[in-house]
Amino acid sequence: MRLRLYYARGSEIDDPANTGLEEALEFLPRLEAKGISVEIVDSSKLSREELREAYFEASQPAVVKHFGVRLVFGSRRRGGGPFFGKEIPALLVYEEGAKYPSDVYPHQKPGGGPVVTIKDFLSTLMEGEAST
Repeated sequence: MRLRLYYARGSEIDDPANTGLEEALEFLPRLEAKGISVEIVDSSKLSREELREAYFEASQPAVVKHFGVRLVFGSRRRGGGPFFGKEIPALLVYEEGAKYPSDVYPHQKPGGGPVVTIKDFLSTLMEGEAST
């Protein structure tokens, strides 16, 4: 498994999708020490087009798994996920050897359920690593 975090430190907004973000960031070096590849992309240095491409890549698992990212990343009214990777950091999860992500966080559970945050996912991952 490998993780890619799109993040522009200092530009995040107060939003339920960002709940526990600082704690989640502390998990990353610990997961890397356990052999999980972690890449942090400073999204403040990416062009609008590069961010848009990353957003569309991140949207693929949402389509397959039927969860929501449009509301989370602000693209319901404005296309292309304008909050993606900046105001709302985005964590893409790739299975070993996969070109495209199998998951993205934060996202909204199917049927308009609650938002699953980056912290929610990384906490679960840390618990799984601790029990193996």
